[in-house]
Amino acid sequence: MPLRLLAPLLALLALPALAQGTGVGFGSGSFDRGAPVEVAADSLEVDQATGQAVLTGNVVIAQGDLRLSAERVDVFYSAGEEQRIDRLEAKGDVLIVAGEDAAEGETAVYQLGSAEILMTGDVVVTQGGATLAGDRLAVNLETGSGTVTGRVRTTLQP
Repeated sequence: MPLRLLAPLLALLALPALAQGTGVGFGSGSFDRGAPVEVAADSLEVDQATGQAVLTGNVVIAQGDLRLSAERVDVFYSAGEEQRIDRLEAKGDVLIVAGEDAAEGETAVYQLGSAEILMTGDVVVTQGGATLAGDRLAVNLETGSGTVTGRVRTTLQP
C-alpha cells in the first residue's frame, strides 16, 4: 500500500480511541447523600405549579465535601407527595469541587437519585496539580469514577 494512502487509514483507526474518552477518578467515592445541603444565592424564585426553583447570582450549593457553584441553578423536584429534589441544572461558570478534585465547565446536570453529574462546555478537571480537559465530563459520585470525552487534552509530567 502506498504511504500516502496509509496515513489517512491510520488517522481513521485512531478516531475511535479519541471518542471513547479518558477515565478519571473524581472525589473519594464516599459521598454522603444524607448530609445537610447548604444553599446561598443572590436571588431565589419558586414556582409551586411547576415544582421548580431558580437560584441566580453567585450560587453556591454544598453537601459534605461536595460544592457546586454557578451563576444560575435550576432546581427540579420529583413528582409525588414528598417533593424531593430530583436534579440540579447549573449554568454559567460552573465549578464542582469534591474533596481535593475540581471540575469546571459551562453547564452541569446533577441527578441526585443516581449521584451522577454530567458537565459540558470546555471542561477542565484538576487533581493535585494534574489537569485534564475535554468537551464533557460524566461522574458518578458514589463510585468516584468519571470519564472525560470529546477532544481530550492533558499534560503529562515525566
